Amino acid sequence: MVWLRKNAALIEAGSALVMAFAAIAAAILVPMQIAANDRTSREQAAREIYREFLNITIQRPELAEPTACTPADPGRNSAYEAYVDYLLYTAEQVLELSAEEWRETVSARLAPHQPYLCGFDDADLATLTAPVAELVRSVQTGCTTTLALCP
Repeated sequence: MVWLRKNAALIEAGSALVMAFAAIAAAILVPMQIAANDRTSREQAAREIYREFLNITIQRPELAEPTACTPADPGRNSAYEAYVDYLLYTAEQVLELSAEEWRETVSARLAPHQPYLCGFDDADLATLTAPVAELVRSVQTGCTTTLALCP
């Protein structure tokens, strides 16, 4: 007990120093952990979106490999436009996470839709994120025609 009384001030100073280091460590590590958790959550969400896109492609393969014309049937035309819109949304989500990892996959998915994407103008591209707009522009390279209505 005598030793504690004699060294009380030193023990209190040491405790305060340890608490200060703990607070500084928490101030640094907690935001890092939150950011890591957020990234993991966004990666999972992007993978789920891509998985759903693949499910739609399996269920409606005719939308994935379109013909050279727009279906005259408004219902089929709307389904195709919605499919490409969902593809572009999926592209935005996955490219936001890792553009280098997903660029080739997204580019391959966009390529069959070149005739439709050739109809996109600057106003359409402005609604897309920069990486997706860049990919659409690269798909538009070599455009000769846009989709016409099927007979």
